[in-house]
Amino acid sequence: MARIAIGSRNKAKISAVRDAFLSLQQTFPADFSKAPLFLETDTETSIPDMPLSQKELMQGALERALFTYKQFDTVDFALGLEGGVYRDKLHNTVFLQSWAYAFNGSHGYFGSSVALSLPDQIADALYEEGRELSEVIDAFSGKTDVRSNEGTFGILTQNMITRSQSFKTAVIVAMAPFFNPDFY
Repeated sequence: MARIAIGSRNKAKISAVRDAFLSLQQTFPADFSKAPLFLETDTETSIPDMPLSQKELMQGALERALFTYKQFDTVDFALGLEGGVYRDKLHNTVFLQSWAYAFNGSHGYFGSSVALSLPDQIADALYEEGRELSEVIDAFSGKTDVRSNEGTFGILTQNMITRSQSFKTAVIVAMAPFFNPDFY
């Protein structure tokens, strides 16, 4: 049975990793044919709570995966997930994106979701007012704890792509080199 460590206790991120591995189960060798054992842990990173660049997003995912890997005696994969925003100055657009880093103890790979442009009033609250997206999207949507549920992705796409689904995509992309080694 595969042991998969998740560097989060956020239910949207945990659901994303579980869903990704259910999809990936058919692509791995026999030792992955049984349902994996998922282990969860809180993590630490050096990045701000609200990542505001792709560099911070990628660094956060990497640090979460490496920290998670060290928390358990043996795991097949450690997953670090980071969500946040970045500004494309050329097009004057702020994008929301989810990142994952998958690490097996010797190799690691990044994966990301699609990028979703944010409305100006949300982007301004993040960059000009220094607020966190979780606070801003709750106020914007009139809901509470959006980040643990549909997420900003869900609010802005009318749940056609949820936060969990965006992270699921990032996890599958990060895992591609492991399940498709002929190309990597």
